[in-house]
Amino acid sequence: MNFRPIHTRVLEEKTVADLTIIRESSDNYLEGISNVYAKNSLGEIIWNAELPLEDDCYPNPIQWNKTLNAEFKNWSELIQDSPKSFVASSWKGITVCIDYRNGEILQSEFTK
Repeated sequence: MNFRPIHTRVLEEKTVADLTIIRESSDNYLEGISNVYAKNSLGEIIWNAELPLEDDCYPNPIQWNKTLNAEFKNWSELIQDSPKSFVASSWKGITVCIDYRNGEILQSEFTK
């Protein structure tokens, strides 16, 4: 499904169950509001992804169906498969795992 952007332009989207997760460009996006959000089939916003810091954003591509490994010993072990979440990296250097159902951060790691 192709949704119109809210503020800038849609860079990527993925439908998961009955939600479409959208990442808009963070360029000139409203400060303090996540540029990653979910819409239902009617085009209504269901959630905005939680931000790791109040004035942060998600400029990097989403890694779909992934989670963070809290036990990682090197960078190649940081990200693992998961059908329940996705991984996104913020402008301020924090990589987070976000729940598909509600947009909440499940785990975060400072990775800058």
